[in-house]
Amino acid sequence: MKYSITTLLFAAFIFFFSLASSGQRRLIRGVVLDSASRQPLSGATIRGKGATTLSGADGAFALTTTGKTLVCSMVGYKDQDVLLTDTGGMVQVFLAGDVKSLSNLVITGYTQQSKVKTVGSLTTISGATLQDVPVASFDVMLQGRVPGLYVGTPTGQPGEAGRVTLRGMGSINGNVQPLYLVDGVQVANTIFSGLNTEDFESVVVLKDAASTAQYGSRGANGVIVITTRKGKGWEDGKVRVDYNTYYGISQVNSSHVNPMNTNQRLQFEEIIQDPTLPGWAYSPNNPIKIVNGGSYAKTASDYAYGTYVLDSLHKINTNWAKVLLRTAVTQSDQVNISGNNGGTNYYLSLGYLNQQGIALNSGIERYSLRGNIQNTSGILKSTLNIGVVQANIRYIQDEGTAPTGGASAGGGGIAANNPIADTYFALPYQKPDANATGPNEFGNDALNEYANADLTDNQLEGIASLNEVLRLTHSLQLTSTLGMSYQQDRITDYLAPNSYFGQQVATGNAGMYQDSITMRYHLVENIGARYFKHWGSANEIEVNLLGEANRNYGTYNGYTGYGLNAQLGSSAAAITQGSSTNNYIPLVAGSTLVNNLLLSQIALLRYSYGSKYTFTASLRRDGSSQVPTTNRYINLYALGAKWNILEEPFMRGIRSAVSALRIRGSYGLTANAGGFTTDFGYQILYAPTNYGGSTAVIPQSPGNPNYNWEISHVGDMGIEFGFLDNRLYGEVDGYDRTTSNLFVNQNLSLTTGWPTVAANLGKVRNVGTEIELNADLVRRRDLKVTLGLNFAYNKNTLLTLGAGEQEQFADQVSMNRVGYPLGTFYAVRWGGVNPQTGAPIYLDINGKPTSTYNPANAVPLKSTWDPPYKGGVTLGVTYKRFDVSVLFSFIRGMSRFSYPYWYSHAADPNYRIYNQSADMLAVWQKAGQVTPFQGASYYTQLTSQYVISSDYIKLRNVSLSYSVPLSPEASRYVRGLRVFVNGQNLYSWMKWKGYDPEDANDIAQYEYPMPRTVTAGLNVSL
Repeated sequence: MKYSITTLLFAAFIFFFSLASSGQRRLIRGVVLDSASRQPLSGATIRGKGATTLSGADGAFALTTTGKTLVCSMVGYKDQDVLLTDTGGMVQVFLAGDVKSLSNLVITGYTQQSKVKTVGSLTTISGATLQDVPVASFDVMLQGRVPGLYVGTPTGQPGEAGRVTLRGMGSINGNVQPLYLVDGVQVANTIFSGLNTEDFESVVVLKDAASTAQYGSRGANGVIVITTRKGKGWEDGKVRVDYNTYYGISQVNSSHVNPMNTNQRLQFEEIIQDPTLPGWAYSPNNPIKIVNGGSYAKTASDYAYGTYVLDSLHKINTNWAKVLLRTAVTQSDQVNISGNNGGTNYYLSLGYLNQQGIALNSGIERYSLRGNIQNTSGILKSTLNIGVVQANIRYIQDEGTAPTGGASAGGGGIAANNPIADTYFALPYQKPDANATGPNEFGNDALNEYANADLTDNQLEGIASLNEVLRLTHSLQLTSTLGMSYQQDRITDYLAPNSYFGQQVATGNAGMYQDSITMRYHLVENIGARYFKHWGSANEIEVNLLGEANRNYGTYNGYTGYGLNAQLGSSAAAITQGSSTNNYIPLVAGSTLVNNLLLSQIALLRYSYGSKYTFTASLRRDGSSQVPTTNRYINLYALGAKWNILEEPFMRGIRSAVSALRIRGSYGLTANAGGFTTDFGYQILYAPTNYGGSTAVIPQSPGNPNYNWEISHVGDMGIEFGFLDNRLYGEVDGYDRTTSNLFVNQNLSLTTGWPTVAANLGKVRNVGTEIELNADLVRRRDLKVTLGLNFAYNKNTLLTLGAGEQEQFADQVSMNRVGYPLGTFYAVRWGGVNPQTGAPIYLDINGKPTSTYNPANAVPLKSTWDPPYKGGVTLGVTYKRFDVSVLFSFIRGMSRFSYPYWYSHAADPNYRIYNQSADMLAVWQKAGQVTPFQGASYYTQLTSQYVISSDYIKLRNVSLSYSVPLSPEASRYVRGLRVFVNGQNLYSWMKWKGYDPEDANDIAQYEYPMPRTVTAGLNVSL
């Protein structure tokens, strides 16, 4: 019994000692590492019983806890439980990457956090989505992928950027393009041809004030944040090498162009009975011949000769689209090397792209080099990103080159030296011959231009950024970013002296040679502090304070010389020195394109209570040199909140069916400074002139010392949801953006010497809804089918143009009128054709039919060129080793005024010299005939019949890939092998009569059409 009592006492002692020990607080030290790269992870959350801390820049942490386990978590990684032992020592925590979690990490530029704690409206696109797409400008790849984002492509010229608007147009004279950032550095859309999407890690589109107000006046139209890839080796620590290549062809897309063939053209000429055209001049039904302006009856020999001529013409049937356009070749090669070594990770890439255009003499050849390196040493983390691109871009003539390089939004001129126009104009009974030039020899004039002209842009582009993070404590760090983007364009334009168009050069009639250099750079520097604190069980606060400077500068210098020596070819040496006697005076030009400075102070605050509640606030003070000193500084702000309803106790009963339910809202103030054509437009500007034989200056623009910021009040409400374990998930947003102090050209009295002055007078409102839905239709081990839909509607309304102003004309066919959307079309309404006379019928201002055309009867039409409806549909199928993805994009409610339709549907003497559309065989001929085409004796006028719907549904992209299984022997050398086929712009459903309705403005001319491209390639991973 005594032994038993002793044993019990001893056991009780051990038990109570254990209890005391379990409640003892102890200090735990450790380090958090990436399981694949073995690199330290900064900012990981480590939770123990009664304590929470974060890992430092070197991955190290220390906390005092009474528990026996730690839970380590970090965005982009799987949570890791760590069992603490009594042996002590350093604790090593290895976190494994979580692809699903990483996809929810949102990088907004200054900050990054998980999607559940992001209060703003935004869309994230993985860089993998944009890879292998055979398009040289990345913004075109965004079409149909982002709710509310519209990308209008002004040209199919390889490498050219589009017109991008987000949630409607918020300005008349100001900039409507979003802000683009690459690794924190602002870039212009003219640099897009130099961005290699193979280097992209992600693209984040920021839409509402909570997301964009941190960028102040630069983010008034939305922000697109591009993050390039970081180094990451294989899980066994070895260097990773990836090689990607593809080869393909491009052809003109599925257009609705139907020009007359030879038989149809000759029949048409006989119908309209124009004796200057061979179809009627040599017709056996025409008894009259014209000789030296006189009319004479035909003889038998005349009829015989006419039969011979017509037979000869019938033997020719030229398809000018096939002559002037081609099947173009695309080739791309890319090699990436990435890895990590201790505290350093690196990513190196070398890319090559050679993409021919479907028009001869056009295309892009690009070399790209990128090096990203990140090093963590103690409390300092340094990240250096450098990208360099050299590109050689060739353009067709009259596509419209801007002074900064590339095709302008107004390209595609109505001219015989534009080969796209000549595919419409050229007559089918003319033989292709580059030497058979002359008036009305449209196709041959274009061939002569191809052979004797060269328009080239040699681009050099660079983007570099250096980011430093100095962690002073676990909660406080200092940050600094220094970045630069640089673009240089050297444009040369040559027109041979003995060519058809070279002999028409006004100065000297002997060709011309143009050489110019445009240089632009952007510098950004910011420095600040970041404070992050986690306390209690769920409280979290983050504060960022920064000072920032943005500097933009650009110049243009060039000359044009004349009187070329044909033997010296395309070079400046061919120019004849100008003199007062030979009229070869060269044209020399130079200007400062951009010169502005933006100084800012930024404060960002976020508080989160777990993932249940998040509140954000931002305050930014901007000072811009583009605004007069009296109004130079402005305070911009935004407030946002998010509520994760599903984490509330009262939602427990539905969590089996509802997997996500979050409500967010934001409101803020953003601004825009650039309402003048120059950065100093608010001042009176002068230009040099000659007065009485002496040099003098004259006023060039009136200036406006009261000029102020364009201001936008932006509100947004959204709901994020998921059902059935996120088999169905998505977001719905509603927004309201009202822009006041709108930049408007105010009419002035002619006695001032100026027609207009830019002033802050207008107000415009954009109200809309965006929907994004995604569904996993099938989730099986070997089969997964996903379906996605994004849809957006935007209502744009001009509220005012200032006192007494009701309308302003943008050009000859569109206007800005109070109560209507910006870009509303304005024309005399078309009433059809009088079946008895073939005369055109118009509607007067009251809607009554009239046979008299009067421009005063023009009224606003229910048509605009900025589409109110837009969206896209995606389909993804994964079956074993096969992957298929499909993208459709669509717009609705957009119209354009079509010159190609006008010129190809007009039989009057001004236009019948051009080839016509085949349906013009139905042109009015006799009384009682019902037809939409007026008689040939009536002149064509500008009416609403040429404002045509530009709505479309496009099969934008289809991709099929297969991951090739590797044998054990091959796996020793090759870690992955994938083959793929990709198609871009494969088919369009549309009412448009022409090559393509896509464009960046209201008037369709003869722009370079978007091609259909099919490529095949492979990815190899070593």
